Amino acid sequence: MAIQTRYAGDAQGINNVDAKTDGTVGTLIATGLTKNPTAVKIVLANSQTFTAAESGTGGAVETILRNIAIDSTIVMYQVDTSQLSVLVEATGSSTATLATRLQALGNVGVAANVYLGGGVTVSSSNGFKLA
Repeated sequence: MAIQTRYAGDAQGINNVDAKTDGTVGTLIATGLTKNPTAVKIVLANSQTFTAAESGTGGAVETILRNIAIDSTIVMYQVDTSQLSVLVEATGSSTATLATRLQALGNVGVAANVYLGGGVTVSSSNGFKLA
């Protein structure tokens, strides 16, 4: 069986359409997406937590995701007790705009027990680390 050894080239050919192609370490590469993805972290304030009920219909998680989906395409998300991690494709708003939008919602969720108006934080980085 023949063995091929590559002597030239780089991994830039395995890249999504509008990602940086400058070889910057930390650039998020998603070969199955057509737009550059962004990882967003939404952290509840004042030691609030997401309960299992908040992942159901009409819960805080659905409300937050619907507000993100106004101008972004949600690829996947993960609910933790005090934060919601969302991977979006083709985001249409900055983290500051999204934070303002979420804070304007005030009390949300089942029995309105998640208060977003008091300082929910929205942040993003150029990475989406698993584990």
